[in-house]
Amino acid sequence: MFSTIDHGEEWARAYDGLYEDRDHIPTLVDFVRTRTDPAVLLELGVGTGRLAIPLAKAGVRTYGVDSSPAMLARLRAKDPDGLVTTFLADMIEPPVNAAFGCVLIACDTLSLLPDRSAMARCFTGAAQRLSADGRLIVEGLLPDPDRWTEQATSGRVLRPDELDLLAGNATLRLTERYEDYAQRPLTPGSATCVSVYQRVL
Repeated sequence: MFSTIDHGEEWARAYDGLYEDRDHIPTLVDFVRTRTDPAVLLELGVGTGRLAIPLAKAGVRTYGVDSSPAMLARLRAKDPDGLVTTFLADMIEPPVNAAFGCVLIACDTLSLLPDRSAMARCFTGAAQRLSADGRLIVEGLLPDPDRWTEQATSGRVLRPDELDLLAGNATLRLTERYEDYAQRPLTPGSATCVSVYQRVL
């Protein structure tokens, strides 16, 4: 059983159209590529390769894990040269062990996991697969700023401090945080958050 939502063929077919304007891909690629040392990346929840394929074309050796056969089939159709190595698997326990320069959890993918326990295990698995100088990049939606209180937020959308707690428990420390990949400052009114973590050595 996979912990992530198994997206069917209909969702996989619609995915790229729904998200094609979500990110400025060159900005995202530059942000991630310059924080990937060595230039080997693992994307958890790779989907149709919307991000992984441009990263691979930019010279990053890219691996992707997803629990949806339909999503991975779309990725392979868009990547005839096989630039992205894919695995049909649960993102909590990626079936690949290597010293990745970056593990990427983009586009609020973390919130697809069923609960905080699964998220914690995902952070731990990511940390275990980072090189000494590797980075975990987590992008996601933020809860309504009116709920940025000491009380836990509802659902699976996490406040920045809740992300940091998960990271700390996985022996990771925050090194950068922005509103987006363009590195705009995070504010209480920000709708999204990009956090960068490194291992505590």
